[in-house]
Amino acid sequence: MELFVEGHAINAYAFCPRRCYYEYVERIFYHNLYTMHGKLLHDHVDTLGQEKRGERTLFRSLYLSSEKLGLSVRCDVVEEEEGQVYPVEYKRGKLADWENNELQLCAQALLLEENLGTTIPYGYLFFYGSYHRKKVVFGPEIRMRTLDVIQEIRQLYQLDEPPAGIDEWKRCKKCSMVDYCLPQDRNQLRGKVEWEHFI
Repeated sequence: MELFVEGHAINAYAFCPRRCYYEYVERIFYHNLYTMHGKLLHDHVDTLGQEKRGERTLFRSLYLSSEKLGLSVRCDVVEEEEGQVYPVEYKRGKLADWENNELQLCAQALLLEENLGTTIPYGYLFFYGSYHRKKVVFGPEIRMRTLDVIQEIRQLYQLDEPPAGIDEWKRCKKCSMVDYCLPQDRNQLRGKVEWEHFI
């Protein structure tokens, strides 16, 4: 099992550790409408390249890794403006507060800092659904949480079976792994969800 943690694994783990296990330990992944839509929207930023936009320079699809952190990421975009470098992660939906997206972005900043020898105080999440950017400040708390999640993922990689699911239908219903994971069955057995939620 690989010891390096991928940037997207951080996103998957913070969303649901069970999903992360399926994707990165069992190497099982299914597409649904949301993942395919995201894949199509990412086609542009996933093309390696560089461009100028006014005072900003954009570097697309930048791959970074660190032996020290045991981490590898592919940054959608890294921008440089007036000497400040920051990562920009593209997301398919509307402006929202999801910790998993912010932790993934913070992981990119940690690797940029190590590779460039400079401080990356913030980054941006760009939401295709609303064409809004959300600034994420990388304070001590989010940095520590990101490093903690990286360690938790390494422990997850050593498990022989998947951990318990999150049992949160709001997340589960849009997850591409829902049919494989079957949260309805797990919830029903625990008596937490009524059948009519699924009809």
